[in-house]
Amino acid sequence: MNDTILFVDDEVRILSALQRSLYRGYRIEIAGSARDALEAMSEGDYAVVVSDMKMPAMDGIEFLTRVKETSPETVRVLLTGYADVETAIAAVNEGSIFRFLTKPCPQEVLTKTLDAALGQHRLITAERDVLRETLVGTVAVLVKILGVIQPMAFGRASRVRGYVRQLAQQLHVKDVWQLEAAAMLSQIGCIATESEVLKQYYRGEQLSPDKLADVLSHARVGAKMLSGVRRLQAVARMIERQHDSFGTVSDMSPATEAVAFGAQMLRVSLDFDRLTQAGRSPQEALAEMRQSASAYNPEVLSALERIDLAEADDKTGMLDDSLTDDPEVQLFHPIADEVLRAIRDLAPTE
Repeated sequence: MNDTILFVDDEVRILSALQRSLYRGYRIEIAGSARDALEAMSEGDYAVVVSDMKMPAMDGIEFLTRVKETSPETVRVLLTGYADVETAIAAVNEGSIFRFLTKPCPQEVLTKTLDAALGQHRLITAERDVLRETLVGTVAVLVKILGVIQPMAFGRASRVRGYVRQLAQQLHVKDVWQLEAAAMLSQIGCIATESEVLKQYYRGEQLSPDKLADVLSHARVGAKMLSGVRRLQAVARMIERQHDSFGTVSDMSPATEAVAFGAQMLRVSLDFDRLTQAGRSPQEALAEMRQSASAYNPEVLSALERIDLAEADDKTGMLDDSLTDDPEVQLFHPIADEVLRAIRDLAPTE
């Protein structure tokens, strides 16, 4: 577990004194500005960040608010002068800051605060790990149900997961579990789609406008199914936007940007999979996608050209019709039937 503490202050003398006094009991790193600190946090994880209030270009509250957005599990502490106490209290009440300390801060008070902050970080990460294990189980059950009802959709999701996994490696993306979950659940809304229509779509056959709209609505249906599951909201939004063309909006929040980027990873992977399953070679599929390059995030499309497509094709996760006779899979049939009945209300009506 990472227990590194990052101190941020534009006064080098103060940073040096803190580092000398605390290095024996804590893992300490320092940054001389909010900009330097944000750059350091983009390259590594920190359990606690302690920031001075008054700094040029970006004050402590603005900086720690940015930290909350980009690294929500990092515990945030503000150092402030007495004149800024009311401002600091407001920041605490808004939820941006765990504690604030007044300057000069006695060593004993500082170490107690750091110990409490590290303890808070351990609680946050422990809750995250338990929740993630629960989510993995939830995703596994949903994917198994998808395999029972729509084996072809399950196969497609498995292949897309392989592409997304390699894209994430190429692009050095964090929170890969969310991307893999979005890939495996990207077709979950297809449970409500007619199997024959789905097969025609996957084979690249021409569909009537009504049938095509029905197939594409699976993204909305799947997102609605998952939207109520805690910590899967971002996954649900990626799934909902899997057919979106690339946008160039520059003022998105970090969370919205992450969802948009994940959705583009799905879009690129899904389109490539559909073209290759319709008979194109990988090179032909890539060439066709380049002709519509404006529809895709150029960074993601470029990464697709660099991955090992043979390795990414995750055939180990395939579930064809013959496997639905497996005894373990048979156990999911009653659950699948209940799920299928339950989501009929989520599907668009005629």
